[in-house]
Parts: sequence; C-alpha cells; structure tokens
Amino acid sequence: MPERDDLVGAWELESWRISFSDGREDTFPHGADAQGQLIYDASGRMAVTVSAAGRSRVSDENIRKTPVEERSGAFDTFFHYAGRWNLGEGEVYHDVELSMNPNFVGTRQVRGVEWGEGKFTLVETSTTRSGAVMRNQLTWRTSHS
Repeated sequence: MPERDDLVGAWELESWRISFSDGREDTFPHGADAQGQLIYDASGRMAVTVSAAGRSRVSDENIRKTPVEERSGAFDTFFHYAGRWNLGEGEVYHDVELSMNPNFVGTRQVRGVEWGEGKFTLVETSTTRSGAVMRNQLTWRTSHS
C-alpha cells in the first residue's frame, strides 16, 4: 500500500477500463487510447483530467460561440474535476470543489488504490441496475515530463 508521499506528483493515464461481472465486454469511456493527467500535491490539492485522443476541433476559438452539437461533443470527450485529497487505508478520497460535471461538486469520490511499482490503479466498484458488479478502473503511471 502506498504512503501519501508516494502519490504526490504528476501521473499520466495508462488506461480507463470498465469491466462487468456479468461477462459483457469491457468498455473504455474515452477510448482505448484515452489521455489524462492526475496531479496530487503535498498540500492536499488534486486535479484530474481525462480526454479522448484526437478530439475534433470546434468551429470557433470561443467555445460558447460554437453550435450546441459541437459543445456537446467536446463535453462528451472530456472529463475534469479538482479539489482536495487524502489517503486512507487502501483508499484515496477526492473531495470535489470544481468539476466539469456540476453534480460532482461537494461530493466525496472514494477510490480503492491498487499499488504497483511506478504506477497505481484507482478503482470504484458499483452495482448496475441489472445487478452486475461494475469495476471502474483508471491506471496511472509516473509522468516523465
């Protein structure tokens, strides 16, 4: 299990995979080649951003002036939130202060931590309406930039 200092720094997304206990095929919310960054700082601040690779450009530099369909496409291919973080016994807690999804603001996102050398996986497990266990897993590796 990692210590708090082990997580401090910048991390790059290796994969975001969702698997299901009912045998259905794994899914990749932003594609198998998704890109992302996760930053944990020593003061307890964090930010996470995940994006589909090769996102389409919008028709205007000011996204508020683009057609609704383009804005929707940009929203659907991007994910971000930021706030405070802390490490518990086998879990990391993200207390969300800002988010692209307004429903995340004010929530505590709890993720299990599976630690490996130079990388780790954040895991959230839930049950689908059909009763299958859904395992949402984001694997992060050390950033070398």
